[in-house]
Amino acid sequence: MKKLLIALIVLCAALPAAAQDWKAEWDKTVAAANKEGKVVVVMSPTPGRRNFLLTQWKADFPQIELSLTVAPPTFVQQVITERSAGSYLWDVWHSGPNSGHIAVRAGLIDELLPELILPEVKDEKLWGGWDDAFYDKDRKRILALYNDLQSPYYNAKKISPDKAKAMGLKVLLEPELKGKIVWFDPRAAGPGSPFLALLHTVLGEDGVWKLLKEQDPIFVPNLNESAQTMVRGKAIAAIGGQRKQNLQAYTEAGIAIDMRDFGNTPETAFLGMDGGGLGVFNRRPHPNAARVFANWVMTKKILEGISRADQYDARRNDIPPLDANFAVIPGAKYVQAQRVEFDELIVKWQGEIKKLRQ
Repeated sequence: MKKLLIALIVLCAALPAAAQDWKAEWDKTVAAANKEGKVVVVMSPTPGRRNFLLTQWKADFPQIELSLTVAPPTFVQQVITERSAGSYLWDVWHSGPNSGHIAVRAGLIDELLPELILPEVKDEKLWGGWDDAFYDKDRKRILALYNDLQSPYYNAKKISPDKAKAMGLKVLLEPELKGKIVWFDPRAAGPGSPFLALLHTVLGEDGVWKLLKEQDPIFVPNLNESAQTMVRGKAIAAIGGQRKQNLQAYTEAGIAIDMRDFGNTPETAFLGMDGGGLGVFNRRPHPNAARVFANWVMTKKILEGISRADQYDARRNDIPPLDANFAVIPGAKYVQAQRVEFDELIVKWQGEIKKLRQ
């Protein structure tokens, strides 16, 4: 009993010290970041998130300039070229998995966990475990800030919701949908190609071939055209992007449409992170400011604000989903199509589709 009492006293004494340790490290890092005066972040092209980040960062860290740049498709090659000339310009990567995986393979991204200071962002349980939250092969460098659940959607005036519920994605193979499926071109990197992993898993290889060959889907180059094709009745099912975001302009304009997702189950939707990834560049010019940004953007307060601004569910499980009726089912095993391990499957199908449709 005496030994137990001594152990408890030691533990209680250590807790405040531990709290002081992280607080001292955080204050020291922020002070150093203030001296650096800048953090350079590359991000996906999302105006809502960009505006929120700029406004909130200025309020929280007025002495540090936040530079946000939208990543072009050739961004990683651009960084490699810059570095070959001795220029190291970037601190933080905050974009989608495609460029993130390429950056990791190019050796540009450091491990993230050593950069974390704040106890609330270091709590693995809040992220569903690091193995699930990180998307790169080694589960160390590319952290998903979002739960981006994506399902094909359909026109409920043309397809019975009861039939859609009973058949799930197999509805896409029904004869009446021949020539009536619009798909963000899966041959290119973008919101259409990850669905190949979901469709392969749910329909099987034969099912995907039938969808491609017999159903004659309409390939389009952007989500606006996809939405227009649905609203104008040229298609009755769509593959690519999130339904609410794709159709937002039409619903806000008061156009009477009844488009519905096939569902939020592992059999009807895949789980991704859209443009909500986080990583830190190695040899970054503002290491302390980058560290502050990485911790800050992972806090509940900031990630909840980003979630609302960008209309994506936050990965942290202490932040409620935006739509409880279309959210990740706890414990369900989804196809996480944007993970690096699905790259080979998606690339294989893209090659086959290019042969089929030049």
